[in-house]
Formats: sequence, C-alpha cells, structure tokens
Amino acid sequence: MSPKQLSFLNQDKTIYVIDANALIHLERHFPKNNSAFAAIWEEIEALMAVGSFITLDYVEEEINSYAGHRTFLQTWIKDCKKEFVVATDEICFNAARPIINQEYSTGFFDAKKQADGKEEADPYLIAYCQINGCTLITNESKMHPHRIPAVAKKLNVKCIDIADFLEERGLRMQRRAETPP
Repeated sequence: MSPKQLSFLNQDKTIYVIDANALIHLERHFPKNNSAFAAIWEEIEALMAVGSFITLDYVEEEINSYAGHRTFLQTWIKDCKKEFVVATDEICFNAARPIINQEYSTGFFDAKKQADGKEEADPYLIAYCQINGCTLITNESKMHPHRIPAVAKKLNVKCIDIADFLEERGLRMQRRAETPP
C-alpha cells in the first residue's frame, strides 16, 4: 500500500509532509549516524512505515539535484523511496495552480530556479497538505510574508518546523542519570 493510500487508513493520525530544507536541517543538526539522535530517526522511520511521514517527488528532485559534497539524504531517500516519496498527481497540480498564480511575483519562488526553468516543490507541498489535511514541516522563516509558513497559514494548512515536530512527537534529549563522582 502506498503512503497516499495509507493516509486514508490513518485519518485519526497526523500525516507529516516534509520540505527539502527541513530534511537538510535534520541531516545537518541531527545526523543519523550520531547515536544521540537515534530516537529522532527511529521515530521518522516508524512514521514512514505507516504512511505518516512523507514527502513529494518534487522534494526528492530538489535533494537529488544538490551538487554539494553531502550525499546522505540522496542515499537515504533512495533507500526509503517506496514508503516515503509520493508522486504529485493531477489533483495536487490543480490545487497548486492558484497558489502559483497568486504567489508568482511575490518573492515566494526562487528567482534562480525560475530562471533555470526548474519547478519548486513549495506550492505542491502546500496544495498536497491542503487537500489531504496533512501537517507541513519546513524550516523556512515564519516571519517572512512570502515563505511557506505564511502562504500555508493563508490557506489554513498547519505548518511546523523541526523543533515543533520534535516537541509534537514527544522527542527530547535527556540527561543521563547522575552517577556519583
């Protein structure tokens, strides 16, 4: 069963849809190979297994087009693609069209990507969450009027950052029990 199909079975559960910058934030600040952050990645992968933590194919494309020296996310997404990456369908395309039209000249879109003729995931992420009642995870600025959080808010889409996600899921670092000196 695909994550999209599972979402209908999980109607009483939150389904998280993550943006590329939030994935990059996770990789940089909570590396999977660091045992201190194992619970975060275990939680994410457990949510993925039941279709409650997904991303769109546009985000996968953004991660795969990254030309830097970091390749963890590219490999990780490839390994978990079946339960993690959802194809953008016609319903999502149609729901994103008004967002694209309304935000086209506001600064919402990356000018370099536009100049290169590349699609951006942002309007599709918001549209997907809007039509499926999902929570969008992004680390874009909540203060900027033309970033994902502000545009999502206008459309009544719940939008949180990584810190909010960790808190919402009850994940926290704990100091080990003190041992006598």
